[in-house]
Amino acid sequence: MNRQELPIGVFDSGVGGLTVVAALRELMPDEDILYLGDTARVPYGTRSPSTVNRYAQGVAGHLVRRGIKALVVACNTATTYALDSLTLAGAQLDIPVVGVIAPGVEAAIATAKSHVGIIGTLGTIRGNAYAQMLKLAAPELQVTSIPCPLFVALAEEGWTEGAIANAIAERYLEPLKNGTDTLILGCTHYPLLTAAIAAALPHVTLVDSAHATAHSVSSTLEAHGLRRHGHQGKSRFLVTDNPERFIAVGTRFLGRAPQPTELIDLDALDLAAWARKATEESP
Repeated sequence: MNRQELPIGVFDSGVGGLTVVAALRELMPDEDILYLGDTARVPYGTRSPSTVNRYAQGVAGHLVRRGIKALVVACNTATTYALDSLTLAGAQLDIPVVGVIAPGVEAAIATAKSHVGIIGTLGTIRGNAYAQMLKLAAPELQVTSIPCPLFVALAEEGWTEGAIANAIAERYLEPLKNGTDTLILGCTHYPLLTAAIAAALPHVTLVDSAHATAHSVSSTLEAHGLRRHGHQGKSRFLVTDNPERFIAVGTRFLGRAPQPTELIDLDALDLAAWARKATEESP
């Protein structure tokens, strides 16, 4: 198969990465997308860095075995702890790898005046990748990072607007009311809570890294000669547990039912395939 005809591989620990899929589909309707949600081991945000890296290697290995032309790490925690190792192996396979953090940082810098806030899961905030990248690229900016773990549950339960969502947003975001002008939504679940977040921080520009990531993927594919045109793009979805809940919850993230959805197992071959395949196929 021509490499242009292969799908873009996208993964997250669960359903949140479907916001990235939606952005990719909107920007590149010609492309096929293969999404893997590691729902048996969700959430990654509370795991140790070494565990997140091991999980990410296994997921990437499975997608490579299926056949992909690019890998999108649609998970902030996995981008924080596994992007370097995934990128290294991907380079040997000539499979470009794009995470969600750098595009979000670039978009924030383009709009920020003096103070950038970052919200994410415990794992993402603990990893500090957003703050470090911001400080390197724009040291003049003040940066404040806050974990907002309950936002994930609210998004998945559909409690994204109303008194409960507003009250939790007010409580979490209180420290950002002192001069923050730009806020990075550092979790792919958080765009569903835009209304509650905007109500708590009405004069703050919100940066959704999903759309920034989609533009980065498009540019990367063009640079590698991998963009596909003149095709009606299709999406397929893989999950490691509970496909019924994935479809039900994922509909809110994607704007339509994520189907067809296939239940899969990740095994020892997947855990080693990414690095091993790179070693076997490199010149």
